[in-house]
Amino acid sequence: MSAVLQGICVALGAKFYFAAFLPSLFVLGLIAGTPAAGFAALFTIPLVWWAFIPPYFEFNVLSSANADSINLFCLLAVLLIGLADLCRETMKIVSRGGLKPPGESAATNPQ
Repeated sequence: MSAVLQGICVALGAKFYFAAFLPSLFVLGLIAGTPAAGFAALFTIPLVWWAFIPPYFEFNVLSSANADSINLFCLLAVLLIGLADLCRETMKIVSRGGLKPPGESAATNPQ
């Protein structure tokens, strides 16, 4: 779905090579987990390089601007996948009934 949205953006002249893939990485991280989202992020880089960065459908040497786009995508992907993992863990805690109040600790022991 992201590749179709990215294709539409490129056809309209927008040069947001990785923008359409970032929300799907977050959703994938929520649904399938961190390993699946990490694999998808790694798979996205050669896909975008091959299909959406001119010249289309061939691998050429990247310009510095395109290399910077890939580096920025990697940074944002790591941050979004980490955020998705935190949200996933939070949803697990909430579905179990929230955090349990701690029992008596040594500080509250009357002895």
